[in-house]
Amino acid sequence: MEAERSTRATPADADLVHQVRAGRREAFDELVERYQRRATAVAYRLLGNLHDALEVCQESFVRAYRKLDSLQDPERFGPWLLTIVTNLSLNFRRSRGPRLSFEDCLVSEDGSREEQVCDWRHSEDRPGARLSARELEERIIAGLAALPPQQRAALVLFSIEQLPQKDVAQILGCSVEAVKWHVFQARRKMKEHLAEYL
Repeated sequence: MEAERSTRATPADADLVHQVRAGRREAFDELVERYQRRATAVAYRLLGNLHDALEVCQESFVRAYRKLDSLQDPERFGPWLLTIVTNLSLNFRRSRGPRLSFEDCLVSEDGSREEQVCDWRHSEDRPGARLSARELEERIIAGLAALPPQQRAALVLFSIEQLPQKDVAQILGCSVEAVKWHVFQARRKMKEHLAEYL
């Protein structure tokens, strides 16, 4: 009963899309509020720079608003928006070159973050730990920069953002099998690239 009340209080994406199409612009503000954090997170992980990520997100929401009539399934606004964010991020990255960060890009074989690597920086008991962390950071940045765009995007969307493979496939415009292959290849290449640290 309570779940039913909460769904009534919060309109579904499709309802908001229909309201925007009917001329109620404020409904789009609700969509922005609903997806702004996730869109920024995806752009940031693909670009590695918060300023660039915010710029891409702003452009993504502008494009989504302008092209809202082309959205065929209003219930899929979220994945559709992330498709725009991903494409703009990859285009932006190609035009500017890679500028990646370290903390948000570490992924283990099971898709979880490798927090123990970050802890190396703060270890007082291990001489040379800061130097090792800096070397590892440089290796990770180089490894991620060397990944083909589709592999990097698949790794970020599936392993870090933890989107379902079906949604990643839709965002990247490929099959679920291709997503699995891209993630597998990206992890394999990163593992090889970081072999001396694993």
